[in-house]
Amino acid sequence: MYTPASFAVKDTEILHDFIRDYGFATLISQVDGKAFASHLPLTLICDEQKLVGHIARANPHWQAWQNNAEVLVIFQGPHSYVSHRYYPNGPQVPTWNYSAVHVTGCIELQENPAPALATLLAQYEGEPYKRPDIMPAEFIQRLQAAIVGFEISITSLSGKFKLSQNKPQAAQEHIIQALAKGSPADQELAAFMQKHQTKPKS
Repeated sequence: MYTPASFAVKDTEILHDFIRDYGFATLISQVDGKAFASHLPLTLICDEQKLVGHIARANPHWQAWQNNAEVLVIFQGPHSYVSHRYYPNGPQVPTWNYSAVHVTGCIELQENPAPALATLLAQYEGEPYKRPDIMPAEFIQRLQAAIVGFEISITSLSGKFKLSQNKPQAAQEHIIQALAKGSPADQELAAFMQKHQTKPKS
């Protein structure tokens, strides 16, 4: 990922928080010599430096994950168009502000997909798989037959928050104020920019 110094994020804690907040990812690898992508939720296990997930057994993607194949995982956060009109002075060009984290790692299939499923449910549902009224055992068994679990051992982690950090502080403030009055996507980006706002530029 091309990442100018102004936009690079190297703080591991920030990157981990980003993955937890925006856990629906794009997983990319080679299938028959061609790039292939699957869109799916992944859960970060920080102390083991790995991502855990599962995929539909009918999806041919997993069949290419033999011998610890290397994969690229992309997590994308708030993004939106930034008009030239959002700057306090001109001339300026429009741009697109966005945030993304890239993870590369080696993927390993799991014979039993139950742990991957349990990890996902624990994160988003508070472990309802332990409640038979919500997830009966026979239902879980049928579900497991339709999915394949996997783990990705993380080998590299990089982040890029392109949030107008290369602009003066006054311009950043104007952009945030303009986005805050826009669409839900604009407002989400404005809040994200406010949270990660940088020091004034000369």
